Amino acid sequence: MNPNVTIGDHSPMYVDGQVIDWCKEMLGFPATAGGLLVSGATMANLTALTVARFKVLEPLKEQGVFGMPGPMVAYGSSETHACVSKAVQVLGLGAEGFCILPVDAHYRIRPNDLREKIRSDRAQGKIPFCIVANAGTVNTGAIDPLQELWEIAREENLWLHIDGAFGAMAKLTPAFAESLKVIERADSLAFDLHKWLYMPYEVGCVLIRDAALQRRTFASAANYLLAHDRGLAGGPETISNKGIELSRGFKALKVWMSLKEHGIDKYRRQISRNIAQAMYLGELIRKSPELELLADVSMNIVCYRYTPHQLPSPDRNEFDDLNEFDNLNAFNKELLMQLHESGKAAPSYTLLNGQYAIRAAITNHRTRLADMDILVEATIEIGRRLIGRKLTH
Repeated sequence: MNPNVTIGDHSPMYVDGQVIDWCKEMLGFPATAGGLLVSGATMANLTALTVARFKVLEPLKEQGVFGMPGPMVAYGSSETHACVSKAVQVLGLGAEGFCILPVDAHYRIRPNDLREKIRSDRAQGKIPFCIVANAGTVNTGAIDPLQELWEIAREENLWLHIDGAFGAMAKLTPAFAESLKVIERADSLAFDLHKWLYMPYEVGCVLIRDAALQRRTFASAANYLLAHDRGLAGGPETISNKGIELSRGFKALKVWMSLKEHGIDKYRRQISRNIAQAMYLGELIRKSPELELLADVSMNIVCYRYTPHQLPSPDRNEFDDLNEFDNLNAFNKELLMQLHESGKAAPSYTLLNGQYAIRAAITNHRTRLADMDILVEATIEIGRRLIGRKLTH
């Protein structure tokens, strides 16, 4: 009822191991790979980057060199989740330890910029050690050019980590099976099961291709954690040898039960349905003269805003004759808050190139196409009401 899923010969340890094996199978990792269930992608990214750093430090330690050999640097785009920068700082590499590169018009990292920066950093005595690629950015769902990033990682002898917090699950669908196939060759992968597998919070996963390296990174020989041949202290290897946590709840049970009940095919169909819903929403927005799509709909995220047709130019941010709001950003922020308060829809928000975006991220198995119609209709209704109110002031 309340197990510590870290050590001992009891059933939750085996359920945990089975779930990790299923995760490897779903994402195309070899059966020999390592893995760990964690709270979410934040801890998954931290765990993977810790192993990536250890790969650089381990041979130096064997030579009697301790500490950082120089400024170590990981690389990612400006669309990479903020938890990656936090992880780099937690690892003692400082804010400058994560090199943030600009993105192209589709919010993807530019491989040539990455190559040049790695070589420039090496020339300055820095130690590049990891590339963090996005399989579905949090803002727009954009997928970095994974094949090119994998090639750069091999050329430069760097660790390739993929943050697939929600997007990795799209690999299960026919539409994304090929574009996300490089995931199978990554050194590590982070993803959440509580996002696009519709499971209750909290449960994320990290997969590490080199299980032995993962173990060497985290294993300790504390007297109170020694395994025994038999009895309650027997059983599988202590899970604390695979990550930082010692006390762990039974996260695996809900995953095991959900996968046993529904099967992968059902998840594949439902994820495909969410993607189709996002594409449908994108088309509704394109057809409306009052709405503006702010990013390509590449997966299941749609970013848009209301652009009042009374403005002198739809590209301008200043409300010259509507002085209650300073600009389109403030207007759309107010629109979103009223949308939430109406109870009709609950999209989130973000900023894209300084523009406030209403962001619909569709990862709910109950979502229907009709919900997209309701969202667009409510957005236009509230937008027109706000404009009408301003024009009468």
